Amino acid sequence: MFKIVRALCVMMFLSVSAFAGPWLGLIYKKDLYENHLALRVSGVHPESGCLAAGVVSGDLVIGIDGKDLVNVAQLQNVLKNAKVGSHVAIEIFREGKRIPLTVTLTERPDDISSLTGSAIGSKIVKFGNNFYKNAEKRQEAPKATLLDFWATWCGPCRQTLPVLEKMYNKYSSQGLEVIGISSEQKNTLLSFYKKQHASPYPLYRDADQGLWRRYGIHAVPTLMLLDANGYIKRVWSGAPSFEMLEKLVLEVMEK
Repeated sequence: MFKIVRALCVMMFLSVSAFAGPWLGLIYKKDLYENHLALRVSGVHPESGCLAAGVVSGDLVIGIDGKDLVNVAQLQNVLKNAKVGSHVAIEIFREGKRIPLTVTLTERPDDISSLTGSAIGSKIVKFGNNFYKNAEKRQEAPKATLLDFWATWCGPCRQTLPVLEKMYNKYSSQGLEVIGISSEQKNTLLSFYKKQHASPYPLYRDADQGLWRRYGIHAVPTLMLLDANGYIKRVWSGAPSFEMLEKLVLEVMEK
């Protein structure tokens, strides 16, 4: 059994596509206002147009483009047809007053962890040159990527390695990339590779634990599932079953 880390009941105003584009820069929870949908703001990105327009946590977003908010698809359609720098009219409810605001759309940043408190939704940073095995197997444009933060001394990590190997052997030809990431000494990692498990996918040494700190990795194994554009879709802790992992990977690969 493993745990999927996700922000429950929280949604983000992002671009409609899975990559950088115009966004409002809010996180929110669904609410009601006068019998129609409203969005209760729980966070505002410090570089977003909404912050500049005066939106604060606790506000209710009740309308967009001069219309009452009925469903989230209204927002998605507005963002889909908008460009960075264009203006969007929203209406908020605060302290008993309806307040119209004009928001200048900004570009969605790669890293939104400061807003969400989670790695999910951020774009993975580029890897350095610390691949110690199978670097030549990197894919230029994978459909999905599994990152495995692991350690040689970790029992559940060792249970996970055959699962990842099976996934890699079955789906690498269809666009799945798997990368094992450890911060241990290189001689320890090479010895483990030679004597205990020769993983067939690329292996990376995060020598200064930069990736671990950036994405808040506190336990091993921790797995991240990335989409084709490098955005983090899911995070797991603990050893996963092949069946569950396969289901989630295919959901990303088939989009």
